[in-house]
Amino acid sequence: MPVPVRKRRRWPWLLLLALACCCGCPAYYGMPIWSQYPAHAALPARVADLSLRQDGRSAQAAQQLEAEVRKAHLLAEDTFAGVYANPDGKQVTVFGGTGFRFDPESAADDEIARLTEKYQLGSVETVDTGVRGRHQRCAVGRAEGDAVVVCTSVDHGSIASAVFTRLSLQDSAGLLDTLRGQIVSSDRN
Repeated sequence: MPVPVRKRRRWPWLLLLALACCCGCPAYYGMPIWSQYPAHAALPARVADLSLRQDGRSAQAAQQLEAEVRKAHLLAEDTFAGVYANPDGKQVTVFGGTGFRFDPESAADDEIARLTEKYQLGSVETVDTGVRGRHQRCAVGRAEGDAVVVCTSVDHGSIASAVFTRLSLQDSAGLLDTLRGQIVSSDRN
């Protein structure tokens, strides 16, 4: 007489898999959005060895850049622009805004494309930020006859771009990360 084989119950494993897919996937993809938006921006007086310039020419350039950012990013919640310099003649012009971005990678590509003509940018390099949901692009170009590096960094809550003089592409990318860390802060922290 054959012994009846007990059937295994499969529903607990299927329930566990369904729970992981329904809760785990949205949490994985939603965490960068949650931690990066909303954000606000404020220009500090000093960043690394750079000081915010307050003279008339720098203030006028910052106002013009801020207006360009506002025009290019109509849904920006807040915009910022400033010119930083050090005693050695290194100058950094930083500008950007805060606001929700669903696809920061595409926004980074769009921003560097917007700046390509103005700064005569060459080939664009993707820079690894080490932060999920943040995308950075850099390229070498020219401004007023001088060689510059232009970098942009975009996440779900903000966009920050900068024009660097007297720096390599790698140093510029690192300095942009430092700048955005002191200028842009998440409202969740």
